[in-house]
Amino acid sequence: MNTITTAQLQEALLHACDVVIDAEGMLTNLDTIIGDGDHGIGMKTGFSAVRTMLQDKQFETADALMRETGMMLLKVMGGTSGVIYGTLFIGGHQALKDKDPVTVQDFAGYIDLGTQAIARRGKVSKGDKTMYDALSAARDAMVQAAREGADVSEFFRAGAEGAEQGAEATKPMQSRIGRSKNFRDRTVGHPDSGAVSTSLIFRALADYFA
Repeated sequence: MNTITTAQLQEALLHACDVVIDAEGMLTNLDTIIGDGDHGIGMKTGFSAVRTMLQDKQFETADALMRETGMMLLKVMGGTSGVIYGTLFIGGHQALKDKDPVTVQDFAGYIDLGTQAIARRGKVSKGDKTMYDALSAARDAMVQAAREGADVSEFFRAGAEGAEQGAEATKPMQSRIGRSKNFRDRTVGHPDSGAVSTSLIFRALADYFA
């Protein structure tokens, strides 16, 4: 299978919401070590609101679904996390505009544009020890998988594995941006909480489409 319906994508996002909500404690613990300890709470708040919205609405196109998801995160999360995760979902929606279903190539384009949007808005790059390390690795893997003709399950599995590798790669890094940079050497040896939450989202999508 090479295409994804909007309804399937909505169900996959509902599953991702459940995964993120359940991970609140783990994400909070990570962020307590090298941050201000609110990442898990913020993610739970945002994705709980998204979950309620997804249960109550239907969407005709994939871009409408992703834009509405991003707008909800912007609205309820607040702060830097709200902007970043809102941008993740909104930034690439033009690649899915007026489409149902979408192909893996379409979705790879969506992730690519969203990744570029986050790099511009957050002024981040690989190696800064942020969620961008996981996201950019997922993007690279998904673009490559789409280019090689992967089916939907292979495509999302590639993204999940890329995101997990990107999150793992943040462990030996020292934070260079955001509040965690104030912890300097203490950030070394711990993964970035935003990178971990990003990897959870991609793994949840992969599990749904497996």
